[in-house]
Amino acid sequence: MIYLVLAFLAFHITDTKENDKSQFLEHIQSLCGNSFGGEVVHPEEPPRGFTDPLTIHFLHCEGDYAHVPFHVGENQSRTWMFTLSDEGLLLKHDHRYPDGTPERMTNYGGYATDDGNAFIQRFPADEETIALRDNLRSHIWVVELSEDLTTYSYSLYLYENLYFRADFDLTQPIDVD
Repeated sequence: MIYLVLAFLAFHITDTKENDKSQFLEHIQSLCGNSFGGEVVHPEEPPRGFTDPLTIHFLHCEGDYAHVPFHVGENQSRTWMFTLSDEGLLLKHDHRYPDGTPERMTNYGGYATDDGNAFIQRFPADEETIALRDNLRSHIWVVELSEDLTTYSYSLYLYENLYFRADFDLTQPIDVD
C-alpha cells in the first residue's frame, strides 16, 4: 500500500512541476505581439556592450514555443527561445550575425529545473552548452515574471552568484518600426 501512495505522490509532484512549466510558457506567450524596454539592474555599472537601450520583442509564439528577440541598441543578434517538450522546458540563446548566419557561440542554455513555478524558472547549462565551452558549466539563467505580470526579469548566475540582471517594464509597451 505504501508503494501505491509513494507512486501517486511522485506522479502528482511531477505533474505539478510540468504544469508549472506549461503555465510559465503561457505567461510568456500572453505577451506576444508586444515589445518592452528595460534596463540593467545588476551590476550597478552595466557591462560593456549593455549600455545601450534594452528592448525585448515577444514576436513568435505558437504551440509549445516562444521566441523573444532581445536587442541592445542596434545589436539585434540575440533571441531567447523557450520550447516545451516531453523532456521539459528548454531555454536556448540564439545568436546570429546580421546576415542571419549563426555566431560561433550560439544555442546555449538548458532545461528548467523542477524548483520553479508558473512565474520563475531556472535553466542550468546543459551538456550541449558545456561542450561549447567548459567554463559555461557554472551558468544558470533565471527568467522571472512578477505575479502581476508587470515585470520580466532575465538573470545570469555564475557559481550561484548573481552576475547580470535586466528588468523589463511590462506595463509600458513600446512601438517599434
